[in-house]
Amino acid sequence: MKTLGVIFLLLSSVLAGCISETQEFIDEEIPSSSPPERMSFTAPLMSNYSNNTDLILEEYVSEGPVLLIWVAAGCMGCHSWTDIISDEVNNGNISNTSLLSIHRYPSFESVSYVEEVYGNHENATNPVSWPLVLPPEDTPVIDLESRSESTVSFYDSFGYPSTPTLQIMDTFGKIIWTSKTYWPTTEVLEEIKNIIN
Repeated sequence: MKTLGVIFLLLSSVLAGCISETQEFIDEEIPSSSPPERMSFTAPLMSNYSNNTDLILEEYVSEGPVLLIWVAAGCMGCHSWTDIISDEVNNGNISNTSLLSIHRYPSFESVSYVEEVYGNHENATNPVSWPLVLPPEDTPVIDLESRSESTVSFYDSFGYPSTPTLQIMDTFGKIIWTSKTYWPTTEVLEEIKNIIN
């Protein structure tokens, strides 16, 4: 009986403070990293575009909304979108300065392969007349609100785009429109033109 009393005392002292009618449990909020609302990055340009070696996104979008085209060299939908948009540029419906292609898979596709497809030369299969950047996977993203480097990774900041992904960034560095339509459609093309023109 004495042993039973000792066990009861031990249990009640261990549980003391754990069970209480008035105890409130406070859920601690775990800080979550979210992408910056307004952002920029600096990345190398495809070598045959201009004499500049790097493009700073914040500066590039400062004149007006820009269509970001996430591409891969081996992506057929990317080739089709590039060709359709090139036709619009050649017809004077879209300006080169409102376009930017971004290479999506640097760990799988070489720069030379990208240039074979999208280079601004006669041997390219789907040449672009606008800038194409080649950002490494670890490219830092700058949060334009705080002017500091974001803790969110490069691809996560842009919604982890597949290819092709089309996004429009406004002059403040904010993504205002996105489409993951694999093959070009007239409807999506018209939406793009209405926003960037």
